[in-house]
Amino acid sequence: MEFYLLGVLILVIGGFLIGQYFILISKDKKIIASPEIQVDRLKICNDCEFIRLKNSMYKRCAECGCFLKPKTKLLYQSCPIGKWNGPK
Repeated sequence: MEFYLLGVLILVIGGFLIGQYFILISKDKKIIASPEIQVDRLKICNDCEFIRLKNSMYKRCAECGCFLKPKTKLLYQSCPIGKWNGPK
């Protein structure tokens, strides 16, 4: 029963976060960051102590679990520990 409730809670929170992201997208049609921003974000992530699978092409953030290449490409994403942020 506890696992069921935990799963429902995760789905609700995930749905809320996705909904917020789509609201931001609807306000501004541009969702892909410029190449300069992408490179700057990846440099910051490569120097971070929370990176997993550092020597592979599937680098992941240990804090949020995201794959770094796709996350750094999306304009409205931000670092979970505040090292870089999307536009306000």
